[in-house]
Amino acid sequence: MPQQILPLFRFSCSIMQQWAQTQVQGDRYPAVSGPMKVRGAAPASVRILSQRSLHLRPRLMLLLLLACMLYSLSLSSATRRYRLTWRDDPATTMTIGFEIYGASNARVVYDTQDHDREVNAYRQSANPARRINHAGMQNVFVRLGGLQPGTIYYFLVVDENSVSKRMIFETPPNSPDQPLSIIAGGDSRNNRPAAVRGNRLVSKLRPHFVLFGGDMTNTDTPREWQDWFDDWQLTISSDGRLTPIVPARGNHERANSSIYNLFDTPHQEVYYALSFGGNLLRTYTLNSSFPPGGHQLNWLTADLSRTKTSWKIAQYHHAMRPHTASKPERDELITLWATQFARYGVNLVVESDAHTVKQTWPIRPSRAPGSSEGFIRDDVRGTVYVGEGCWGAPLRANNDDKPWTRASGRFNQFKWIWLDGSQMQIRTVDIDRSAGASVEVNPAARFQIPPGMEFWEPRGTGEVVRIPFREHAPGGNPGAGNPLTDRTPSMQSTSPPPPAILQRDARGIVKVDFRMPVNGQPHIIVVDAGNNLLWQQKLPVRGPGPYSEEVELPALPRAGGMKLVIRGGGKVVAKYILQ
Repeated sequence: MPQQILPLFRFSCSIMQQWAQTQVQGDRYPAVSGPMKVRGAAPASVRILSQRSLHLRPRLMLLLLLACMLYSLSLSSATRRYRLTWRDDPATTMTIGFEIYGASNARVVYDTQDHDREVNAYRQSANPARRINHAGMQNVFVRLGGLQPGTIYYFLVVDENSVSKRMIFETPPNSPDQPLSIIAGGDSRNNRPAAVRGNRLVSKLRPHFVLFGGDMTNTDTPREWQDWFDDWQLTISSDGRLTPIVPARGNHERANSSIYNLFDTPHQEVYYALSFGGNLLRTYTLNSSFPPGGHQLNWLTADLSRTKTSWKIAQYHHAMRPHTASKPERDELITLWATQFARYGVNLVVESDAHTVKQTWPIRPSRAPGSSEGFIRDDVRGTVYVGEGCWGAPLRANNDDKPWTRASGRFNQFKWIWLDGSQMQIRTVDIDRSAGASVEVNPAARFQIPPGMEFWEPRGTGEVVRIPFREHAPGGNPGAGNPLTDRTPSMQSTSPPPPAILQRDARGIVKVDFRMPVNGQPHIIVVDAGNNLLWQQKLPVRGPGPYSEEVELPALPRAGGMKLVIRGGGKVVAKYILQ
């Protein structure tokens, strides 16, 4: 309890104690004996004292009520709207942000041992590194350093009058041998009930961190930001654990300062990179509402070229090829960024803004035959793109699929990503269908799916997108040229990738994807290494658009060099290597 309140509380308790003693001490209450005991009569002194106590009771009860109110006040903190971010190495640093509204100063005390709300028991203390008024809040940021990787820390935010509830943060591991759990999404905007449902699911899944792709609010007003941070408190788990957020800027943030001043990002222009698990993962947060060339591109290219992590993930707001027809294409992002993603082996890109759901096959920029809208499927050297928002923003129709689209949909969602040294797994959490999930992931078993969690399972593709680990050539991808300006490229820079590989299951079934350019009947053929026909089948007539089919093959030999080719509308629409 704060020192200013404690004397008054003790005084009130002393008065209460004296009042109680006057009613039970022997000199005030003579012992009852003889006839008085039998008849139940009380002596005059007792009756007089009872009248006095009745006279004093209202005052004493008022003192008691005041003491209780003061004690209750001491339990309420003058800080709120807590958030965790990073400016440096996530394994050894943490930034604790909050709003201070009822005090002038605050600090953080922290320890690897839980001391509940006993301030003086915590062994370490840190003062604010930055204070900034923004969005109607006095935002305070305490930057901690020298932390132990893979460690749980308990902390309090202490001001001159009060103490916060005891909270927890966890530094991620610094070893590539330990897997990571990540949530990625964006666009909470103005549908608070859906956004709140998503936030509650974060508290259940307890990821190492959240990648958030911008458009937290609708109009970037103080009231909206205050509501957003109030809602973000629902990501706190039942034991007080906060999840760090890695934020990007969206177009509904009117300026870079909204993200920088509310999350204390490493760069004022809101593009930056963080590494996790030693050399396991590097994340790139880019700013699509800021010029994508110039300094941002130079920084991105330089960082990608020297990064040797097993995995690379990029996030930004605007989708390059939105999967809703009402959104504009972002050709310049393909030219400037996607070429670098392909050249330097970025495995996954998380986009937002379109308010629809999509996941692609691995793709890379290309204008070669077989490409569409500046991309071509490449299962060896391609990047998987997922998105596009839907953490509560108004949903839009998924009416602009591409030949390289794996699946699309329309519902509130975010991605739950697991990765280790061998593979990355991506699940799409259906926020509304998972609203009933009430069990939190066990911190010791965070890769076990809790009951009630519902995932998107597109027809024919399954609920999990798996990306296997692959070595990337140190010099980058020679096939990643400029897809929009280099229309007559050299053979080295844009030779088409080898066809994707089809692996037959035990029943001889393969899954093929293709896009019909016009109305027609798809025709599937299988040929051997000498282009001799081994098998063929015609599919039902259909209109233009993307299709995904499971095809049961006969008992064909498992010889090398076999190809499966699909023709439609008078041309080849898909080609695979058959194994």
